[in-house]
Amino acid sequence: MKCQICSSEKLHKFLSLGHQPVPDVFLTKEQLDEPEATYPLDVYFCEDCCLVQLGYAVNPELLFKEYHYNTGTNESLKRNFKALVDFAVKRFKLDNNTLAIDIGSNDGTLLSYYKEHGVKILGVDPSSVADIAIKNNIPTIKNFFNEKISEEIANKHGKAKIITATNVFAHVNRLDSFMNGVSGLLSDDGVFITESHYLLDMITKMQYDSIYHEHLRYYSLKPLMKLFERHGMEVFDAERIATHGGSIRVYACKKSTYKISKNVERITKLEGKNGLYNRKTYETYKSKVFSNKLKLQSMLLKLKKQNKRIAGIGAPAKGNTLLNYCNITPDIMEYIVETSNLKINKFTPGMHIPVVGESKLLKDNPDYAMILSWNIKDMLIPKLKQAGYKGKFIVPNPNPKIVE
Repeated sequence: MKCQICSSEKLHKFLSLGHQPVPDVFLTKEQLDEPEATYPLDVYFCEDCCLVQLGYAVNPELLFKEYHYNTGTNESLKRNFKALVDFAVKRFKLDNNTLAIDIGSNDGTLLSYYKEHGVKILGVDPSSVADIAIKNNIPTIKNFFNEKISEEIANKHGKAKIITATNVFAHVNRLDSFMNGVSGLLSDDGVFITESHYLLDMITKMQYDSIYHEHLRYYSLKPLMKLFERHGMEVFDAERIATHGGSIRVYACKKSTYKISKNVERITKLEGKNGLYNRKTYETYKSKVFSNKLKLQSMLLKLKKQNKRIAGIGAPAKGNTLLNYCNITPDIMEYIVETSNLKINKFTPGMHIPVVGESKLLKDNPDYAMILSWNIKDMLIPKLKQAGYKGKFIVPNPNPKIVE
């Protein structure tokens, strides 16, 4: 096994979350009787370039062809994408002569915000959710992005001034083909903008449930800089943003195209200060993850012994990492409420907890509700209280706690 960025064999396995099913493929009632494949969820640290990565890559066809997440149901992401588009249009002077491409464009939400600016748009996404974008007249190529697709796009549509890859850049299996495709498709003054869940937040805030098969890599800035350098590009700016509990937005271009911001040095210094380039940090993290699991299990079992009813709120992919790693079964969590019609009336992978509409929580008023979509807890808790939920909330990380 080699590092996915620098090809080093100096990889240190520091965490195993066991064998788990594909996290974002929810099951029908009929599928519950069928065999369910699981795959190892082991995490490694590269001692040469400091990348954190999974040791096993699941076939992308299994992960993304039948996909149950659509951006349009997440209000905080919608606000983030609109702000990103407005900023990019202004900073990089986009107009009706420029092309903006979104890789992993999902239901086309991000691209839709370019329309008011008159910018030409194109999405690339292999999943079933891309059908929503096509239905909404967002031009979309329903395929995985790679070097070959990049050449086809350039020949038909020309080169892009902006390419975005939000919450998808860490998912890419054939990274070199992807990077060659991006580099070849960018105009000389083009900008590649990525957003990825940030390793620093994952470590400091105990967000281990953000580890799942779709996320092959867990990015800090230093290894990203090495990746772009290998492909004749460079990082010229970066910023931390709030989405998904803490993400990093990185701006890259062809070498010497844009002045390098002081943010780049500031963020790499912060990463070093917090031990992201030190193997010992990850050994400590391993111990904390196991401790978190025991505390959460103990809390839930104590409540069940008191005959308390527990439901779940939100059914994100990270929720399934938590449920499977902590062995939270339907005997403990009766059901999970969701707003996405792609998940309602289905069952979670692995634990097979039923997913139902949000109205059931308000009708039932179980004693406790555990927030699996913890990244939007500050929005969910007041919203559900106002709607009539009278129970208490359980927040699983960074330290399991009960919120009145």
